[in-house]
Amino acid sequence: MSAPQQQFDGFRLDFPATLDDARAAVRSVIQWLVDHHIHDDECRQWELVLAEAANNAVLHATPEQAQLTARIEAALSAEDIEVRITDHTSGFDWPQEAALPDDDDSEHGRGLFIIRSLTNHASYLRGQDHNVLCMRSPRKTLPQPKEDTEATLELMTSEVASCYETLANIFRLIADAGNDVEPVALASRWLEELREIAGADFLVLRMAATEAGRLPIVGGVPTTIAWDSLLDLRTAGAIETRAAVTRQDQWFDGTTLFTAADPLQKAGEHISGLAHPLESGGDLAGVLTVGVFKSSWEPSARDLNVVRSLGDFLGALLHGLHRRDEANQARLMKRELQIAAEIQRSLLPAELPQTPFVRCAAHLATVGEVGGDYLDAILLPDGGLLFVVADVMGKGVPAALFATAFHSLLHSHLDLAARPSRLMQRLNKAMFSELDRADMFITAQMVHVSADGLSLHVSGAGHAPLLLSDGKQIREVCAEGPPLGVAADAYYHTDGLSDVVSGGGILSRDALHTWLRGTAAATEDAGTSRDSLHRLHRTAVDAACQQDDATFMIITRGAHTLSASTHNTLSHAKG
Repeated sequence: MSAPQQQFDGFRLDFPATLDDARAAVRSVIQWLVDHHIHDDECRQWELVLAEAANNAVLHATPEQAQLTARIEAALSAEDIEVRITDHTSGFDWPQEAALPDDDDSEHGRGLFIIRSLTNHASYLRGQDHNVLCMRSPRKTLPQPKEDTEATLELMTSEVASCYETLANIFRLIADAGNDVEPVALASRWLEELREIAGADFLVLRMAATEAGRLPIVGGVPTTIAWDSLLDLRTAGAIETRAAVTRQDQWFDGTTLFTAADPLQKAGEHISGLAHPLESGGDLAGVLTVGVFKSSWEPSARDLNVVRSLGDFLGALLHGLHRRDEANQARLMKRELQIAAEIQRSLLPAELPQTPFVRCAAHLATVGEVGGDYLDAILLPDGGLLFVVADVMGKGVPAALFATAFHSLLHSHLDLAARPSRLMQRLNKAMFSELDRADMFITAQMVHVSADGLSLHVSGAGHAPLLLSDGKQIREVCAEGPPLGVAADAYYHTDGLSDVVSGGGILSRDALHTWLRGTAAATEDAGTSRDSLHRLHRTAVDAACQQDDATFMIITRGAHTLSASTHNTLSHAKG
């Protein structure tokens, strides 16, 4: 079968004079009618007619005639459908009247009857070398009205121009963003651009803040209007709030009743425009409001499309820049914390000093990368030991920096180690101005133990008391003084033994005393005692569902031969 030859108002197909090709040709004509929106019922009627007509065109062809192609043509007008079939057979006599055969089993004449019954006109022209069967019926399906080509072309041209302008502006916006310009400056510039493009009088751009429920202003034009710097999404009834909550455009004009708290009232009484929500990745990125100082505004579809498209892109771009800045800041902060943590770890002794008469072990756990807890154990030239535990108010880098300063000052004044109160006064005097300026303070406790382990001196600066136990009773050594950084001329002293004071906290005073009494009675070594206290504290923290820095030091006394410990003298954990 040769390819169909189609024109705008007609159809033509040459096909071999065989029954199979005739049926295929009929299907092609019917599909052409369908493509031209002819109703299904009408197509089925023509399919029945053409099936009989095409069969007649090829059924009685001789072998020589079968080598010649037949042709089927169809044409549509506003009123009629006309189909012609041309064949090169010997043809047949066209009856004046078509009637069904008398014999129900006979097919002779049945096809012609169907053709003449289902068409309004059917004629057969029999020639010497070809025959033409022409069939025509009125259209039951009215033709669709032709489109106004000129208007359509004008509309398409306008849409293409709008898309081109939007795309060109997006490229310019991307180029501006690549110049490392501040987001606020970028927003202000492009709000002016949008105002000119849309022929608007004012625009306001609000972007979603990290804190949910708030839309701070990023830019507004003209700058002479005192726009509210922050829109609370709990402001019921505000136009911008409705746009943000519903994620739908909100139109307003001279008939709109603004609530008393609506920020758009700053633009004047007679205004109209549109509040358009901006989204990025399914999240609310902000709200762009564009309007005029008139009671009504009817922007063209082109202007509205450009404003919406550019507004959406600007909002997504600013939202992405904000996320990028947050990510960069988080990475920078994480790196700073890692550095501070490394500095803080460098302040801790790798191992705590041990003597034949004094053994010690300690544990330090911080919440996060960096905490404010500090501990130290220093072996003095005379064989004595200075133990220090301190806590800088707060956490993070500031606390670690003050802990570093505390460490440096402590080691530079070890000549006062045997007199902890004097040493504490010296540290307070040296650090007061910096602590006061930062509105921070340090609690600390110092214990000096003599070389033989028989005497100790304690000085405290707002810290918890030293607990002593011989396995039978608990005694507290309170050497109370204000924290470092509270008073410039604070006086610190060494106090005696005091009665036990009850208290609460994550690990209760009673629980701590019970543990200490049992541990002392069992004469456990410092490392074992440290580990059991750590487990007790961990259990209390888990039960309280709280987190806090935990630092403690265990000191034991005994005239024992110094041997290698099975424990690390200092354990360090990050919570």
